[in-house]
Amino acid sequence: MPAFSAINVEPEENPDEEIDTSRELHIEEALKRFQAALKLHVQGPKRRKDAAVAYEHLFQSEIFLLPESVTEFDRAEKHAQGRDLSAHLHSPNVLDEAAQPDIDDEASSLPQTLYLAYKNHAQFVIDGIRHQARVSQVDGTSLLEDKETRAQARRALEQYSAALDKDPSDTELWRRAARVAAFLSSARISRYCLEAAVELDDDPAVDEVEPPSLAEAFAGEQLKNQLHVLEDEVALGHPAMAPFVKKTVPDYLKKALDPFPFLPDPTKSLIPVKSAVGETAPQECLIRVPNPSWVDLGLALLRYARSNGVGAGRVVIDIPEIPDVMDDVQTLPERPKTQEDEKQKQIEQGLAAESPSTSKEDQVETPKDSRGDNENTPDDRLLGRGSSVVSRKRSQSVAGLPDGGEEEAVDQKRSKRTRRRETAGEALDSNTLLAAQLQPFQAADKNLFQMTRNIAENLGIEDKATLERLGEVIDSCASDTRTSKLSRRPMVDLRDSLTKFVDENARILLAKKAASPIGLSSFLEHSKPSSQHDASRPPFHETRGLTRFVQQINDGWMDIPEVIFQWMQHICANYLNSTWSDEMKRVVVQITSYLHEDIYRRTEHERYVERFRSVRAEHPRAAQQAVDYLVQMQFELHLDIYERITNPNSAVDITTRMETKTRLARWSSLASQLSRDRPETDDISLSMRFLWSSVFAVTHTEGAEREHVLQCWKSLRDRLSEEESTVNIVLPNNAVMPEVSALAADREISKLTTMDFFLGLFQTDLKDPVSVIESLEPVLNPSSVFTIVDKPGSPGGDSATRELTTASSAQQKRPITETASQGLRDLWKFLLGTSTELRLFLWSRLGDAYDAIGYQTKQFSCWLKSIEMITNDFERDPYLGASDETRLPLFMKMLKFLDDLLVSALSAAVNESSVFDIVDDEHLKLSIAAVTRLSCILHVSSMYEDEVRVGMMQHASNSATFQSYINKLREMQVRTWSLLYTLLKAGISQNRRAFPTPESERADYLAAIHQVLGLRKFCKSSNKIFLRMMRIELLKQHMIDNWEDYLGQVLYDLYGLKLGVGLSEVQDHGCPPERLERRNTMSLVARVSVLAHGMPMKDLLKSDLKNTIEHMQQAIGQTKSNQQLIQNLRIFNQTMAKPIHPLRLYEAFRGKIAIDAVSVNTADSTLARHRWFFLLGMIAFTKFKGVDLNRRQTPGATDDLRIGATFLRQQLQFTPDQWDAWFRLAECFDYELDESVLWTADKMNKERADLVRFQRNAIHCYTLALSHSRTVIFDGNEEANDAIHDLYHKFGMRMYASSREPFAMEPFQHSDHKRFVIHANGADTKDVHSQMLDYKVWRYAARLFQRAMEVKPKQWKNPYMYAKCIWKMYRKPPTTLDANDLRNRPTVEMVVEALEHSVEVVSALPKPRHGQDPILEPHYKIVSVIHKLVMLEDLQPQEAADILQRQPYAIDNGEHIEINDLAGWESYVIRTLTQLREKDRQNWQHRIFMRHARILFDENSEGSNAVQATAAFTVLKETMLTKTMVMNVWKCDAERPGRHHVYTEQYVRFVVKLLVVLKDRASFEAMLRRLRKKGGDYYHFSDLWQTCCLAYLRLIRQAYQITPVQEDEFKSTVQEEFEIITTRINEWCSDPTSSDPALSALQEVIELKKLNGGLMKAGAIDDLINDCYTALYFKIGKSLPGPDVATLLEEKEQERIQSEARQADKDSLDPKSLNPLSGILNPQSHENSGTEGAPGDSTPANMDGVQRSRKAGIRRADVLRRAEQAVLRVQEGPKPTNGKSRSSVSSGKTPAAEENHHGDGGETDGDSVRGEADGDVEMRGGEADRESSSVPGSVHDSADDESDLSDVPPEDLLDEDEAQQLMFPNLMRRSQDTEAESSGSEAEDSDSHMEDVEEDVEEDAEEDVDEDVE
Repeated sequence: MPAFSAINVEPEENPDEEIDTSRELHIEEALKRFQAALKLHVQGPKRRKDAAVAYEHLFQSEIFLLPESVTEFDRAEKHAQGRDLSAHLHSPNVLDEAAQPDIDDEASSLPQTLYLAYKNHAQFVIDGIRHQARVSQVDGTSLLEDKETRAQARRALEQYSAALDKDPSDTELWRRAARVAAFLSSARISRYCLEAAVELDDDPAVDEVEPPSLAEAFAGEQLKNQLHVLEDEVALGHPAMAPFVKKTVPDYLKKALDPFPFLPDPTKSLIPVKSAVGETAPQECLIRVPNPSWVDLGLALLRYARSNGVGAGRVVIDIPEIPDVMDDVQTLPERPKTQEDEKQKQIEQGLAAESPSTSKEDQVETPKDSRGDNENTPDDRLLGRGSSVVSRKRSQSVAGLPDGGEEEAVDQKRSKRTRRRETAGEALDSNTLLAAQLQPFQAADKNLFQMTRNIAENLGIEDKATLERLGEVIDSCASDTRTSKLSRRPMVDLRDSLTKFVDENARILLAKKAASPIGLSSFLEHSKPSSQHDASRPPFHETRGLTRFVQQINDGWMDIPEVIFQWMQHICANYLNSTWSDEMKRVVVQITSYLHEDIYRRTEHERYVERFRSVRAEHPRAAQQAVDYLVQMQFELHLDIYERITNPNSAVDITTRMETKTRLARWSSLASQLSRDRPETDDISLSMRFLWSSVFAVTHTEGAEREHVLQCWKSLRDRLSEEESTVNIVLPNNAVMPEVSALAADREISKLTTMDFFLGLFQTDLKDPVSVIESLEPVLNPSSVFTIVDKPGSPGGDSATRELTTASSAQQKRPITETASQGLRDLWKFLLGTSTELRLFLWSRLGDAYDAIGYQTKQFSCWLKSIEMITNDFERDPYLGASDETRLPLFMKMLKFLDDLLVSALSAAVNESSVFDIVDDEHLKLSIAAVTRLSCILHVSSMYEDEVRVGMMQHASNSATFQSYINKLREMQVRTWSLLYTLLKAGISQNRRAFPTPESERADYLAAIHQVLGLRKFCKSSNKIFLRMMRIELLKQHMIDNWEDYLGQVLYDLYGLKLGVGLSEVQDHGCPPERLERRNTMSLVARVSVLAHGMPMKDLLKSDLKNTIEHMQQAIGQTKSNQQLIQNLRIFNQTMAKPIHPLRLYEAFRGKIAIDAVSVNTADSTLARHRWFFLLGMIAFTKFKGVDLNRRQTPGATDDLRIGATFLRQQLQFTPDQWDAWFRLAECFDYELDESVLWTADKMNKERADLVRFQRNAIHCYTLALSHSRTVIFDGNEEANDAIHDLYHKFGMRMYASSREPFAMEPFQHSDHKRFVIHANGADTKDVHSQMLDYKVWRYAARLFQRAMEVKPKQWKNPYMYAKCIWKMYRKPPTTLDANDLRNRPTVEMVVEALEHSVEVVSALPKPRHGQDPILEPHYKIVSVIHKLVMLEDLQPQEAADILQRQPYAIDNGEHIEINDLAGWESYVIRTLTQLREKDRQNWQHRIFMRHARILFDENSEGSNAVQATAAFTVLKETMLTKTMVMNVWKCDAERPGRHHVYTEQYVRFVVKLLVVLKDRASFEAMLRRLRKKGGDYYHFSDLWQTCCLAYLRLIRQAYQITPVQEDEFKSTVQEEFEIITTRINEWCSDPTSSDPALSALQEVIELKKLNGGLMKAGAIDDLINDCYTALYFKIGKSLPGPDVATLLEEKEQERIQSEARQADKDSLDPKSLNPLSGILNPQSHENSGTEGAPGDSTPANMDGVQRSRKAGIRRADVLRRAEQAVLRVQEGPKPTNGKSRSSVSSGKTPAAEENHHGDGGETDGDSVRGEADGDVEMRGGEADRESSSVPGSVHDSADDESDLSDVPPEDLLDEDEAQQLMFPNLMRRSQDTEAESSGSEAEDSDSHMEDVEEDVEEDAEEDVDEDVE
């Protein structure tokens, strides 16, 4: 829609004059935004974010979109590209406006605004960089590498550029831009900005001007400094720079020279700074090398050439930092030069001459400390011969001194005086200290090698070298520096391999064994002489010269072919003087093969170039020599490649072979041309190498005749021999031609001549091992081969028929050495010149052939021969004459061969018993000599480790390879000594005359080896082969003294087992214990059992042998059962279950008792044969028995006891006739029985069946032990005497104890064992045999004690028990004895004699120690028995007194005492007992106290009075009883287990009688309470408790004169009357002033009932309660004040009748009664039933509606309940009434009912009792009426003692309306009826005298008792 225009307004004619103010507004808005951003900018980092937002808002202004805001550079660039052409066309005046001068403010303010915006925003960015650098605290380098920082700097530079575009006159801005550019490493931009700042206005070409401003002066100074750095003299000479060159800025102004000093300035130096991340300059051909080495460089070049081709781009090598390589110079003071030093110098000069490309700076020796970490240290092998090469740093390790770092650190902490004293001591005693530390090792070595020498001499070994080696080692044991005095070359080499460790050499020995291929190709490989010269040159240095090479490549311009050719030239320079690694050789071969054309063309080009140069050179041959060496190397390498790919084992295809052949021909042709062009005066070595290569090429030419090849080699040999100087060129990097010499040519000729033999040998392969044997045996072992020849003169004698046979042939034979053909002799000659490896290969071939035919013994002989051969080669010229660098790798290889042979030979020698069958004496001697020399060589490593161990030197390396090398040498030593032992063992067995005690010799030698290896803690090496062998050998030897010393150390090293016996302690050899297998354990059982059985069991438990036995048993495991074992176990159990037959007991004395067991033959029979199970059982049993039962305070665990019994049974299953096993098993049963009865009497009172079983089992086992012991002949030692004595004594004790309480002859009773007897009247049962009577038991026990006294007459318990048996036999009534027993019945004299003998024996014992009581049992026993004899009138008092006066503890020192009557006798006995009591200071002998009391008070006498009882009680109170009636009865040591509980029961009964006589109810009650709590301490506790309770009840009756009620006093009493009177009695009892004897008696009886807790039937207690309450009822209840009972009953009856009448009227008017279903829907309750029975009323109405009258009489249960309520009221006291009666109307309860409620504690018993009586209902109604007429009560009156919660009100308190309002009105009725019925049924139980309250009391009492027991 067009805009509105007024028609009356004419438009202006000139539109250009219209003024547009929008630009000014935009500029003004931009300035405002700029000011806002500037304000925020100047506030610093805290408002930096806001400032950034403000600047961003600023640059969004419209002015930056104007065409004028574009910079000149952007405008020119866009204009040149034509992208902004239209804009210029549409705005033709843009440039003009920009070029015109400012004519108004608008034109000048826009550039100024843009200038300020860009400048300040750039400064804002720089400030941000400054703040970030300050916060992060980073250095300049980090800023340069920070991408974000550099991006910010670029942004700032762009902003500066835009600002300068608007105002180029700001010098300071130019300086800032230059500084930022310098930070960005742009020196050109920085220089441009500085030049712009200097050349702003002036024309320096006209005149020299001064700087117009300080900023320009600063810029000039900065520019001058930069030009000085660039060394730009031309620029410095420019006129504009004159003022700045002539003058300098003052120092005080220089600090302002750098506008941004916090930014680094990389332009201050020409040294390039590491570029930022991601800014790598693009390169044309970048080759990255992962590791700095020649090998990796070659691989990188090859990899790049394969992936990218060989382009013409410039090569740049990116390689990690190359370690510096310095010269091997001597920086220490000059030392005397040795021959080796001179030789060293010559070698270095030779290397320098042969390696012209290697500079002096590239040669260095790797420091000794880093050898372990650097796996490639070749110079050490070259420079480390003889003495140590001196490094630049003089260290303690080089000087051979221990590192003192730790000691110095410690010294810094100690005082100066202490350090001075210790330093002086160390200086004086250092040699002594080292000698003392080395002495154990030297002593062990000397002992071992001396024994080896002695045995070798006894065997007839006369090898001089062997004896000298042994002598040298023995002599070295006297020196502290053993390794430094070694002179033998193999020993020195082994030492040098340790002290100058070279990783590559060690890896030769550590390499895993590879299976040697068998065939012609393998022979050809091993027949090469290269094995002797593989290490003739030092290894190629992987980094030497690499730095210069890489720098040369990077500095110049070379393409890939050129770099590869230069790399190949460097490698060629080291072809002869160093040994390449396998990786290097592989890389050279790959590059040579892949880049063959490039290398060949480059070589051709270099040949022509060098030929052209040689025309002008002074020495023309020197220029071409490098090319000649390169061509010859390529020729030889191609020969090596061709030979390898054309051998029979090669799998290379025909195409590759043809290509290789073509290349070989090209290089051969080129080498031939060079050889023809080479003058005769040149080096002869190149010509000889070319001739050798040509002949070798002819050898591998297909179709070449053998004779031609042979003639070529012979001609070459002659040509080499013609030279004046011996030609011996070593090519270390060529496997097919490692040596060029006449000797090598001769070997090649020999190989060709013997080829037929080996060709025929290997063509047969192992398919025909016999042919191999027939071929190799004459060649390798000619001394064992003979030929059979015809006798002289016989037909055909001229032609001898040769046949291989052994030396043992009976036919006429001649050695093959005499009849060998020329071919065989050539073979012998050939083998003499071959390498060790080839000969070893042939021996291995022969051994494999013997193994193929199953002739292992001959194979073992081949292994021994191989060991002899290698050991002898250590003394031959090929080894001794080799250079140090060659010899060490060869030494390692030979050790590797020996290690493999040792493993095979040792395995056969140890595992095969017949390997020495064919080894004759001579062969054995040679083998022993060889292995002995080998052990001497290997022992050098032990010497070295000793010196390291004591601190004389340090290990040469800490690398894992060095440690593995040490371990390998240890393993070889172990195998060598083990093999040597097997050889010496075979020699000793073949020369028995020289060794009178062969087993001792062998054991001592094994121990000597073990000591040498164990001290150095490597006897565990080689999988503990030596320890295993030693264990087997020692177990086979039975004629060794102190064998446990030898075997103990072995077992400890193998399994960690200690025997704990022997003359010496086991040493820690550092062997980790291994798991003990069953197979190995079974072999140890015999030896360990011998040691264990020979040791006392108490000592065994404390020794290490016990742990060893347990460990062995774990390895053996559980015994597997079979039919025989099961059968024996069944027989055993049947025997134990039989009753005790008296006849068997007597037959046991004659040894005629045994069990019919079957023999067992299993794998475990060996264990039983050595009594292994018996030993295990004894260990477990003795462990349990270790703590004496009498000494123990608490019951012990019987696990050990049962384990012991199990093992003993297991032993008896195998050996049922072993008497001591039966005896110990009987002891187990005895101890289990004792454990059951010792601590508590519960089992005696409740589980007597188990006790009987234990006793019978023990007696049966004792019987069998006694029977089998009669057939054993004892050797009379102390242990045997102890065992047989214990058998007699413990068997007697078992018999006697079983006859006495608490066991009471039960084991001998067998009424449960019956047998059926058939007679005429039918079948019947009878006992299997007669039971054994107690008299016969005592007699049998006495006989056993007599036998025990015969064995040990000084054991006091035997005569003591014998006297007791005699006494019991004497006391047995004669009427119960048979005729035989009557004849042998003991007399009084026998009894007295036995007692006196027991006293004599105990008196002869040593006096007890101080503080211990003497043994008083026999002394008391004789007093007790004599007293009883006097009381029985079998002995007169005077005679008895005379007997007692003869005893040691007689009164009055044994003087004669006259006694005339019994009274005097009792006084005398009391004095005697008192004398014994004084000896018992600790009151252990409780029987003495009780005997004293019994004498004072005769419990069986009817005439005992209170005085006697008081005296007796006083005695007990002084000794046994406490004030609280605690009975302190301690168990004596001699007291039998279980007897203690019998004594306590008897003592309690005696004290009860005393208390009854004394009428001491308080003490009686205290004793009862104690007795009830400790029921487990008394035998027959139930009976004892009943006796005590009855006595206490009688005492109460007597004390309170409670007469028994003869008939029921309540039979005429009605329930209502009983309720009323009992309620009054309860109220009376609650009065504290009320008292009555009946009430007191009732209280005590109730307490007794609670204490009883149902333990005893409560009949007697209830009787006394009934009697007491009856007396209280009729004596007190009838007389209590209150309304007349009859009147109360009458009123209640009237009330009941009126209530029934009202109810009847109400029912007749009730319409609900007309409904016939109303009775169903509304059953009657007691409110509307016509009767007012109680809620618990269970008496139904009859059919006529008449209430039946209740019978008179009160039940006994009601009486008991009321009695308990009364006692409860007495305990509670008076109830608080709060001024109101408790029986209120609101409660509706009678006093009796309320009493029931409170007395019963809320139970329902009271309610049920009330509900059973009709009168109770009536009385309640009457009382309710009376109480309703009085003051009304509250429903809360009874809430004093009740809960705060309101209960459901009883329905008798509700009126009819309230009752009807209940949801379930009959629910309460039914519950009450149910309670009434249940109460009634319980009350009517005639058999129960215990009611609910009584049950509650009993439960409480039982809980109290349980708590006390717990």
